[in-house]
Amino acid sequence: MLDFGLTDSEDMEDYETKFLTELQPGDEITGKIIIGEFKTVPMGKREVAEFYIIITDLKNRAKWVCEFITPYYPETDNIYGENGGVFYNLIDSLNHVVNKTPLNWQENYSVNFSKFRKTVNESISSVTIKALQSDNPDAKTVNLQVIDVIIITDPETDPPISIYDLAEEDPIILMAYAGLRNKGDRITVKNITFELKGLYDDKNITKYAYQTALKELKKVKDRD
Repeated sequence: MLDFGLTDSEDMEDYETKFLTELQPGDEITGKIIIGEFKTVPMGKREVAEFYIIITDLKNRAKWVCEFITPYYPETDNIYGENGGVFYNLIDSLNHVVNKTPLNWQENYSVNFSKFRKTVNESISSVTIKALQSDNPDAKTVNLQVIDVIIITDPETDPPISIYDLAEEDPIILMAYAGLRNKGDRITVKNITFELKGLYDDKNITKYAYQTALKELKKVKDRD
């Protein structure tokens, strides 16, 4: 029998919808996390990204709808988390719990939204989030700190084994891959690394994106 993702609609109607503004410092939420698509919204001379994260608390039968508005860079599909902001605290604490990085690991975060959304939706089954008092006295909501994560493990899923596979998954590596193809250069880990360094030096990609792409390339370094 194939699972087409059908759900019991009557059962879902029993869930109460709650919003980020209802959380108080010290409150905790545990549940399934889903990140929705984003839309761009004009703000002054630039665009910002607006998206929602929904946490379904099965125990208390509540759906927490958390809205995020962040700066957006269409040339790299990146969103930006400024130190002290709601998104900064979420991504910083998530990275801390999952990848064991220190809290406040970077001064600010530039995050590729497509990869962020795909990784969370496909690899994380549940999170526990704690509400913290915002450092900003004018903030209308609390900050969110991830304190626990349950990761979906699939032993049958093999990691990418070629640069082409990585380029299909990572838009930053795809930029470097396309740059080499346009020049007629050979596609190797070494050449991709040089191309990424050029993109970073020319300020076409952020330091975070550059460092993340280099980590991804290590998956195929021994197979080049």
